[in-house]
Amino acid sequence: MSERVLIIDGDLIAYRFAAAGEQRSVSVKHIKSDKERIFKNRTLFKEYLAEKEYEYVPEDYVIEDIQTVGSKDFTLDTIKKFLTRMKEETWADRIEVYIGSGDTFRHRLPLPIGYKSNRADNLRPLLLDDTRYYLKLKYGAIVVPASGLEVDDVITIRSYEELARGNDPILVSNDKDAQQSSGIQVLNWQKDPWELKMIPTIGSLYKDKATVKGDGLMFLALQTLSGDTADCYCGYDLSEVKYGPTKAMKALEKAQTEKEVLEILISEFKRLYPIAFNYTDCHGVEHIDADWQDMLQLYWTCAYMKRSWDDNSSFIQFAGERGVYV
Repeated sequence: MSERVLIIDGDLIAYRFAAAGEQRSVSVKHIKSDKERIFKNRTLFKEYLAEKEYEYVPEDYVIEDIQTVGSKDFTLDTIKKFLTRMKEETWADRIEVYIGSGDTFRHRLPLPIGYKSNRADNLRPLLLDDTRYYLKLKYGAIVVPASGLEVDDVITIRSYEELARGNDPILVSNDKDAQQSSGIQVLNWQKDPWELKMIPTIGSLYKDKATVKGDGLMFLALQTLSGDTADCYCGYDLSEVKYGPTKAMKALEKAQTEKEVLEILISEFKRLYPIAFNYTDCHGVEHIDADWQDMLQLYWTCAYMKRSWDDNSSFIQFAGERGVYV
């Protein structure tokens, strides 16, 4: 008898509920006058200055973040009710929860800008250690070892494993990386109502205001080309060609098969990097005669969520299995 299994990104849940359990504001001190005021956030402070027709000069102010922790018991109880509801509404037989523990193999990639290096100054919720510990204690959350895979990789791998066993996996994540998991059901609990969606093989792309979104292989190709600002990588970072997500979308949306998606991806990287070049990566290592194939593999490795424990993230192998040869 098959089982329905919820495979959950616990990092998202631990962070979201920890952040929801506290109040945040900023203390702004005007250095010259020594006056100090509290604002809900930096944006409201700047709007206040604009209303007063004052120019915002960063050097004139000292801004400090204020965090006021809420009730730990209430926060943990809210997580319990949330996961109970999730299991009941999906009719799941069991759940698996995974949480991360530090840097991964992507942090060691020879990118021009360090992977997720823009997150160093992010304000950490005060209850985050408590929510993570609760997921481990109450739900047996498995900690993904540092310097290895990301939680996104692990929950993708586990979903394909359960599918191969004849079970009914549901990958629980509101992270956009989940949208590339063709043939897997994904539960996005941040949508209202919750969205349970089967990810298509080829997929599609669309504009949501200034952002290009999508699913399936087409979205994976888009991520490889135009990157992910949240993770601090971009496929055309080192290119001299004027490019962007909209151009990537217009190129990829012509495809009607997996083969065509991959052929367009190759063609676009050839256009972005027509000649070999040298660059120094974020680790200080110089790379000589890098070409479009090197860049395609590099950014594919960033974007691609592994689908098995021995998956080597090889674009050449992935494409070859679909009749495209580099």
